[in-house]
Order: sequence, then C-alpha cells, then structure tokens
Amino acid sequence: MPQTSRYQKRYGKKVKKGKGKKRVIILLVMAVAAVVLIFNTSKFYNKTENKLQKLSYPVKYSEYVEKAAQDYDLDPALIYSVMRTESHFDPEAQSSVGACGIMQIMPSSFEWLQEKRGCPDTYTSQDLFNPKICIDYGSYLLKYFLDYYGNERCAIAAYNAGFVVSDWLADKQYSADGENLQSIPYPETESYVSKVENAKQMYIKLYYSDNNSSK
Repeated sequence: MPQTSRYQKRYGKKVKKGKGKKRVIILLVMAVAAVVLIFNTSKFYNKTENKLQKLSYPVKYSEYVEKAAQDYDLDPALIYSVMRTESHFDPEAQSSVGACGIMQIMPSSFEWLQEKRGCPDTYTSQDLFNPKICIDYGSYLLKYFLDYYGNERCAIAAYNAGFVVSDWLADKQYSADGENLQSIPYPETESYVSKVENAKQMYIKLYYSDNNSSK
C-alpha cells in the first residue's frame, strides 16, 4: 500500500500531481514577487534618505565653490563643509564678535588677506556679505592655513581659532610631534573641527563618491 502523504492524513484527500506542481509554481512566483518588492522598497528608501540628506547638506553657490576649489587646489567638499558649519549658507550671517558673510570672515582678517594678495583696500567689510567675494577669500584663507600647517585638521582649527594653533602644536600635551593635533584645548574649536570633518565626509559620500557621480 502506498505511503499516505501528510496532506492526505490531515485532510483525508488525495493530491493530484498536476495540482501539486501548480502549487509549487504559485509559491515560487510569490517568493520572487516578495524579493522584488523588498528590493524596490529598499531602493526607494535609500533614494529618499539620500534626498533628505542632500537637503541637509546642500551644494549652494556651487559656481563660486568650484572656481575657488580649482583656483586654490582645495577639495570642494571642504569648502562646503566650512560654509555649512560657519553660517548654514546664510550670506547675511554676522556673529556676535563681528565675523561676516557666508564663510564668517573677520573684517580685520579680510584686510590682512587683501594685503597678502597685494590688493589692499580693494573691498570693505560690507563686501563680505557678497557670497562670491566671501567664498573666494574664505577659500584663500583655508588654503593659506593648509600651506602654513601642512595638514587639514590644523588648517580647520586655525580657521576657527587663528594662529593660536601654533601654540598648541608646540605643547606636548596637545601635539606629540609638533605637526599634528592629538587634542584641542578650546572646546569651541574642538567641536568646530569635528563638525567640519563630519560634514566633509557627508559631502564626499553624497556628491563626490563613485556612487554619486552626478551632483
């Protein structure tokens, strides 16, 4: 006597071979459909997340940023991250200590930079509220600090705190080799450097990685 299947034992019915095959095919189709649905849902979620992140990390004033990056051999992601951290892309921003514009440059630093470039008194502090000028001079200042200190972390710290970074590098408590900062004694500057570095990584991920060839 042929062995009774589990289905037959449970329901007291005999399963026809044709119906069994049909049931398997239906189950396979349902499984494939479920995989496709999960894949498309995941893809949609990733695209949505990417769009939301780009809203938080925009590439405003890209014409000026890309030009400055080319002129001063800077990573555009660094310029964007400084702009975002300094003013959140507000060209009219002005701090309580007097820093102005989208890259928050002090008027005294602006005068000094114009002298360094051999064009003193070309602009006034009010011109810092012009994004084109402020991005150009802010990027020039970043490049100056990069050349002066030789590494990006120190340059970012100096953009916030100035040449006091040299004192930190000379102190074994903060720098073991006199060239790199292991720690930063100013909490404000430490937080600032962390924000810029984290923002830069996000800009690279969103706009400059291999998976994001288009901006």
